[in-house]
Amino acid sequence: MGKQIDLLLPITGKVVALTEVNDYLFNKKIMGEGAAIKPQDNFVYSPVDGEVVLVYDAKHAVGIKTEEGLQILIHVGIDSVKLEGKGFASYVKVGEKVKAGDKILYFDREFVEMQASTITPLVITNSEIIESIDINYRSTKAKEVFMTVNLK
Repeated sequence: MGKQIDLLLPITGKVVALTEVNDYLFNKKIMGEGAAIKPQDNFVYSPVDGEVVLVYDAKHAVGIKTEEGLQILIHVGIDSVKLEGKGFASYVKVGEKVKAGDKILYFDREFVEMQASTITPLVITNSEIIESIDINYRSTKAKEVFMTVNLK
């Protein structure tokens, strides 16, 4: 078995299975393996050390790639892209290095909840490099380890 990577919970909230996400790209794991968070806070933190490889124009999603090649997508909300960035702020840009626990996004949870779901999938978009994933569904506090990924 290859390297083990611990991921921090990116938002304070309840961790749930991807099957609870009302979007087939996530709940059928087409986007990748992972979990989702029902947020109870407005700030999103980097789950890992890595490089920001994607920040959507609508500021609702960030992609981070670790040194080991693990690619992580954090997607705040379902249908949140239709808000065109309203209620969102990004603290990072593509090419920037981040450390686990760094603040990467803000979203106005109450505003977003009025117009979209705030459930936030965290998926590994290159799941083919994964041997196994262990998810702690009891985690609730941002910046605590909630997922351990073992690479092939």
